[in-house]
Amino acid sequence: MRFLISLYGLSESGKTFSALRLAAGMEPDPRKRMLLDTEGGQRGRAYVDHIPGGYLYASLSAPFTPERYVEALNEIEAAGINVLVIDSISHSWIAEGGVLDMVENANEKNDMAKWAKPKRRLGKMTRRLLSSDMHIILCSRAKQPLVEEVIDGRKKLIPGPVVPVQEKSLRYDMTVMGHMLGDGRFTVAAPAGKCPGPLREVFAAGEVMTEEMGKRLIAWLGGADLRRPEHRKLEADAAAAAEGGSEAFRAFWSGLSREDRAHLKPKTENFASIAKAADAERERLEQDEKDKGATGPTNQQQADTATAADTAYAEALDAAKQGIAKLNEWWKGPAGAEMALGTATAKKVLIAARWRELEAIANQAEQEAA
Repeated sequence: MRFLISLYGLSESGKTFSALRLAAGMEPDPRKRMLLDTEGGQRGRAYVDHIPGGYLYASLSAPFTPERYVEALNEIEAAGINVLVIDSISHSWIAEGGVLDMVENANEKNDMAKWAKPKRRLGKMTRRLLSSDMHIILCSRAKQPLVEEVIDGRKKLIPGPVVPVQEKSLRYDMTVMGHMLGDGRFTVAAPAGKCPGPLREVFAAGEVMTEEMGKRLIAWLGGADLRRPEHRKLEADAAAAAEGGSEAFRAFWSGLSREDRAHLKPKTENFASIAKAADAERERLEQDEKDKGATGPTNQQQADTATAADTAYAEALDAAKQGIAKLNEWWKGPAGAEMALGTATAKKVLIAARWRELEAIANQAEQEAA
């Protein structure tokens, strides 16, 4: 079993130092634990004298694409590292080259299409994290958005819960998730944190994350990883070849010695699955390119209709929130009749399909106003 741990918190809450202390407890050999630093200015070096024996250091610079994280993981794993701290994974989401950057620069017309490719690319990075043979501790930045609440009969904006700056579903892939509270204090209790029952005793040992907790995690597993670095490099190379598709993996396999094939044999189903997924993704991308090259009116009309449909419904919804009279006024007026849906019939088909929903919203708005 490999641990995938996430520590998130606001600035100066103790994420990096706590992650390094945990890593030092999990791996006593400083040559087999590493910090991958994305924060700039090589700030991750600041703790080297505060961790017994220190740690290896690597930095990742922009662009922070999911693919560059995967490349770093492959190199670090092949070097024989057992425990890796990544500070931070948030850059794959918010920084230059990250998901939000990709969405902002996308050429697709509607929002769903803009998000599709970046999410798929991020998904590949997540699968690589899950398939790694290292224990990985992810540090994530956090934010505390304002939320609206009614206090003494008046609506007020107050600070909401602290949430990690990362893809929301990443939480489900974590073994343990810790919310850093400040000065190294933390909680793994839900809903802020996450921890499976058998491991709660490990983190209940104190309020501050320590090396001792890392030692207890490894003891719970039954001991440290004893595989040879050359085997780990072989497995990383095999995974990288599989990412290139079935043909690339077959070429890689044909060049292996009998001993290397024997070592990889228990994992061949996994590599075959990775290669199959890569083949499917390549075919999908090729089909997308063919679709883009199509000059017939059908594709363009569909795209225009989808965009116009979103606009029409948004306007109708705004009207409905003001009551049934405003909704009917929109429907009969020039805004409803002249929507860029091609024809009045197209508009009526679109809105009529959701008319009951709009009508219910309008009626509720009038009741609340009354």
